[in-house]
Amino acid sequence: MRGVLLAAFLLTASGVFAQAKPQEAPPVPVAGVDEVKVAQAIEKGIKFLRTAKSPDFHNGYKNSDVLILWTFIHAKVPHDDPKFKSLLDDCLAEPLEKVYKVSLLAMCLEEIDRVKYQQKIAQCGQFLLDNVKPNGGFAYGEPSVYTLDVPTGSPRKDVASGGGKGAAPVSAPPDEKVKPKVVNTIKLTKKKEGPEQRSDNSNAQYAALGMRACHDAGIVFPASIVERCRKYWLANQHPGEKGKPGDRPAVASGGAPVGDPRGWCYSDGQGSDCGHGGAAYSSMTAGAIGAVCIFDYMLGKDWKKDKPVLDGLAWLEKNWSVTENVGPPETARGNTKGWLLYYLYAVERTGMLYDTALIGNKDWYLEGAKVLLNSQKPNGSWDDSHFKKPTWDTCFAILFLKRATRRLTASQSAGPIK
Repeated sequence: MRGVLLAAFLLTASGVFAQAKPQEAPPVPVAGVDEVKVAQAIEKGIKFLRTAKSPDFHNGYKNSDVLILWTFIHAKVPHDDPKFKSLLDDCLAEPLEKVYKVSLLAMCLEEIDRVKYQQKIAQCGQFLLDNVKPNGGFAYGEPSVYTLDVPTGSPRKDVASGGGKGAAPVSAPPDEKVKPKVVNTIKLTKKKEGPEQRSDNSNAQYAALGMRACHDAGIVFPASIVERCRKYWLANQHPGEKGKPGDRPAVASGGAPVGDPRGWCYSDGQGSDCGHGGAAYSSMTAGAIGAVCIFDYMLGKDWKKDKPVLDGLAWLEKNWSVTENVGPPETARGNTKGWLLYYLYAVERTGMLYDTALIGNKDWYLEGAKVLLNSQKPNGSWDDSHFKKPTWDTCFAILFLKRATRRLTASQSAGPIK
C-alpha cells in the first residue's frame, strides 16, 4: 500500500460522451440521502481544494495536481476556471513517468475531450502498455521512450460495448456530459516489458482505470496483453474461506449469482510479506473488483457473471464497513481507518463499474454518503485516514459523493478488443 500512496493519488473513470454542454439537472435522488447537503458539501470541498497543498509523495511524484484536476472535472468546475486551466496546463506539461499519474491523466483527458486529446491519451496508453510486467501486474513504473512514436490512427468502425447486460443499475447523476464520438482508432504495440519492481495492487488498479479511459478514447491495446492483466488479478486473489455446502445459495433472491468470499491485498507477494500469506483487506478488494470488471469489459466478457468478481463482492459483503478499512491495510500499522477514504472511493468504483446499488444487502452510496456528510471539517476538507493528507481525503470524498465513475455499459466508442 505504499503503492496505495498514490492511490491517494489516485486511488478505476468511466465513459459516456462530451462536448456539447447539456443542461444541468439535479442529481438523481437516493432514498435517505439529502442531495442538497451533498451539493453543499461538494461545494465546500472544492473551495478547500482551491488553496490546499498539493502534497508530494515518494518514488518521484512531485504533487497531487492530477488527482485534484480529476476531482474538479467531476465536481463540474468550469473548464475556463483559472484554477482548472492551471491544473490542466501543469499536468499536460509533466513527463510521463509514473503509473498513477499517467493513468489519472488519461482519465482526465478522456473526460474533458477524448477527440481533442486523443494523441496524448494514446501516449499515456503506450506508457501503460510498456509498463505491463510479464506477470500482468504494474509497479510504480518508469518512462518509455516509445510514447512519442504512437501512430496517428485510422478511421474507426462503429461498434458497441459488450458485456454486463441485464444489470440492476445504481442511480447516477443525469448531468453527465455527452462525449464526442471517436472518429479514429489508434492501435498500440507493446515495445518493452515493465520494470523489475514488485507488482502492487494499488498501481495495478489505477492502471486498469487508465487503460479503460484509453480504450474508450479509441486506443486499442493488444488483446493478449489485456488478458495478461486480467489473469494477474485472478492469480492474486486469495484462496478465501469457502462455506460449508448449503451455506450460500447458488443464486441470491432475484436470480443474481453469488460467490465465495475471496479478497485481495496489496502485492503479489514478490519481496513482500503480503500476497497470499497476508490478510486480504477492503480497499484492495474493492479496487481489484473494479479492475477485473474493466478488463472483462475490454475483452467482451460478462463481468456480471465472472466468478472472481462475484467472490470479491462476497468478501466485501462479509467484511462490510464504511467506517473501517477492514483488514486493516498492512501499511496502516493496525489503524482500522488506514486509507479509509481511499477505500470509500474504491467502493464507489465497485458499485458503478459492476453497476449495482447494493453490495450484498448494503446500500453502499447511502451508507457512505451519510458517513462523509457527518465527517466533513468546518474548512470543507475531509481528513479521516491515517496518512493525514486532507487534500487526498477531500478528493476521494468528493469523487464518492459525485458517483464519479461512469458505467462500463455507457460508452459506445469502443467494442471488445479482437
